[in-house]
Amino acid sequence: MRERMYIQAARALSAQNGFMDDALPSLLTEPVDNLFYFPTIDYSRWFSIMQLRRMSRLTRAGMAVAIETLRDAALDKPDAIITGTGKGSLGDTEKFMESVRVHVEGTLNPSPFIQSTYNALNGLIGLHQDVDSYNTTYVHRGFSLEHAIQDAQLLFHEGAAANALVGSVEEMTAEHFGIKKKLGYWKTAPVRREDILTDQQPGAVAGEGCFFFAFAKQPNDKTLATLRDLQLLFEPTSATLLQTIDDMLSAAHLAPADIDVVITGRNGDWRHDHYYDAVSALFPRATECCFKQLSGEFDTAAGFGLWLAAKMLSAPQEIPAAVARQGGAVSRPVKNLLMYNSYYGVQHSLYLLEGR
Repeated sequence: MRERMYIQAARALSAQNGFMDDALPSLLTEPVDNLFYFPTIDYSRWFSIMQLRRMSRLTRAGMAVAIETLRDAALDKPDAIITGTGKGSLGDTEKFMESVRVHVEGTLNPSPFIQSTYNALNGLIGLHQDVDSYNTTYVHRGFSLEHAIQDAQLLFHEGAAANALVGSVEEMTAEHFGIKKKLGYWKTAPVRREDILTDQQPGAVAGEGCFFFAFAKQPNDKTLATLRDLQLLFEPTSATLLQTIDDMLSAAHLAPADIDVVITGRNGDWRHDHYYDAVSALFPRATECCFKQLSGEFDTAAGFGLWLAAKMLSAPQEIPAAVARQGGAVSRPVKNLLMYNSYYGVQHSLYLLEGR
């Protein structure tokens, strides 16, 4: 479905601690043992001590990002709350499973189980905003965020909603990191941030984060960017990937030369670089930007890329050196932007966005 959606607000809480300023910080964070953690912020701005005692790390972070996104969009009661997550609250899941083992399936504390469910955050957002409208969560690995966005798009198309709060949340625990490291997902030797994309070890650097977007069916004076098209591909060939991009541009009456910036999800794992190289070669005049050297790799890392795209398109200015793949900072107007992300060569997503 190629129906325009308008991003009214976008917020990100990632390892790069720019949440309060809603921008990339000047001092960038390095990964710790090949893992980017999002920081602990001052949650007392939004919640009381009693509330915080009952909230997990991921719930606190997700709630804060969602609240600020709604505030930026001047939207108190969204028509829909839709999230995507690959793993949900891993910390609470592990706490619950450990209590099952320790207490031999006896009397258990229900809090970790309640907060470990994938839709726990959605429910809390609805309670906080006093919203009883459409509320759902998608758990589809590398397509989780994209399916949440497409659900909002369908609601707009059917006339069932005029706006929607859409987001994704992900956390990484030491145990889950260790499991995926044994499976070859992560690099083995420590890598500095500036070397992630060029490091020749197989695997990526892990990450986590919370990202929320206020989408609307119609534009207004708060519109940051327009999402013109979103296409998903499962294990495509390079030829299929390039044909899909060509179809997207044709439907939007654009040529490759009209694309100003291409944001790619390169993660430093050379085993999947051939996809990104093929896409990059289509746009020799565009500036290629990357984001996973700042966020790390995880199921819904595309949320960081989409936040970055919205910021680039809402105030076209200098592209930061931290995200430009080659060279330093770049000054150029940004009108049309293509974002391409792949989750380990299996789930591929293509976003076509336009500035306001």
